[in-house]
Amino acid sequence: MKKLTVLMASFLLLAACSNDQAAQTETEEPKKEEVAAEQKEMTEEGFITQVTESQILVNNIYFTINDKVAVQSDNGTETSDSKISDIRTGMKVSVDYQGPLAEKFPMEGEAETLTILTDEESTKRSEALQVFINKEQLSSLLMMGQPIVRDNEIGFLFSNMETGDVSEVRIDLDTHEYTIGGK
Repeated sequence: MKKLTVLMASFLLLAACSNDQAAQTETEEPKKEEVAAEQKEMTEEGFITQVTESQILVNNIYFTINDKVAVQSDNGTETSDSKISDIRTGMKVSVDYQGPLAEKFPMEGEAETLTILTDEESTKRSEALQVFINKEQLSSLLMMGQPIVRDNEIGFLFSNMETGDVSEVRIDLDTHEYTIGGK
């Protein structure tokens, strides 16, 4: 009889514990939603490496671009209005967006403001990247992280999304000559 009483008490204890865990899970879910709703505006700066009808790829994030997106140009001293049709592969941009990003690879987000950086330094880097993309005929280039600029050279890791190959490229900002993977 003692064993039966201990066994029943154990089942009751386990049942009580499992109900507490279910209640905790139910109360935790609204907290997660609140955190996502409270996420502040974020900015991603980088180069556009792919343009489609409704998205651009900046670094490793696809941003949805629609008619609600404010597009502007910034030459370092003045900001002016631009149009979605001004967007080109290779441009250096700054994208303002509200998180969270979709957890895919590449990640996905919705742009709110797109600023095309047209100052002298950004333009020089953009032109070098455009030459590389055009010569290599890369329609699906994924830049891995931020480019590194040293002396008169820009370097970055990239993935050719068509083949999956990952390589390092270094581009001379004056001559636009480049090396891929040290070759």
